[in-house]
Amino acid sequence: MTLFDAIIFDVDGVLWAAQDAYNACTLFVARTLAQEQDWPTAGLDLEHVRAFKRSGGFNSDWDMIWALAVLLQARAQGRIPPERSWFDLVEENAGRGVTWAQNYAGPDAPDFRQLQTLYDAYYWGADLYPRIYDREPVVVHRPGFAHAERAYARPDLFPRLRQAGVQRAGIITGRNRNEMRTPMAALHFDGLLVPDAIFTDEDGHKPDPDLLVRAIDRLNARRAVMVGDSPDDLRLVLNYRQLPARGRRAQVLTVIIDHDDDPQYWRDLGADAVLTDVNDLPDWLLRK
Repeated sequence: MTLFDAIIFDVDGVLWAAQDAYNACTLFVARTLAQEQDWPTAGLDLEHVRAFKRSGGFNSDWDMIWALAVLLQARAQGRIPPERSWFDLVEENAGRGVTWAQNYAGPDAPDFRQLQTLYDAYYWGADLYPRIYDREPVVVHRPGFAHAERAYARPDLFPRLRQAGVQRAGIITGRNRNEMRTPMAALHFDGLLVPDAIFTDEDGHKPDPDLLVRAIDRLNARRAVMVGDSPDDLRLVLNYRQLPARGRRAQVLTVIIDHDDDPQYWRDLGADAVLTDVNDLPDWLLRK
């Protein structure tokens, strides 16, 4: 019998392949804004977007595009010297995310909500956006970047988790409830997913450990595994472990899904295990 009674999943990059699509949309929107506003891009490319995501603090792609817009504007207005590279800024971020980017925001910084609405219009496209948000997008763009999404989790993943002894599953994701419609319709949870243990962007932001406290409570878990793919997923668990003992009802291990196959990077950060494929999780549990 497995030692773990509950599994908590991140979605993008773990169960669902969407991060490449989000990164491509982020770069497209950032370059589009720069062109419209006559901001210099300083060579902004996909590697810079990926580096910011990997540095932490930008689990939400809305946060990421707002930060990039602020930084592009700050370059144009002289608050960031031209000799400072994007990788210099990635290093300076050090996992702080929007809190850090706000230091570069001027009085005319882009409005977060307006930029969020614009970003979603490009990501979902004019064909999918009305299905997700029940209204028309602010710009007509076809096809949306979301068409590149697909499942990482095979149909047999959750039945195999059940066979490995897992009793319940939850989700902590940066997606909002509307965006969750796509993976929820496509993934097969085999009855393991507890609806009350699904936490989306509206419920809070990783790495706030309260999300994990609430998920564990809803799952009635004693020993759980958090499965993620970002520094914020890992920090979520590390922050949880720093809570007073009375606030920790379960032991939680972290499994990182690393598509870049750089396990030592994650182990150095504190991950308990590193897998390249979420479908290997049942076998890992049986070995534990």
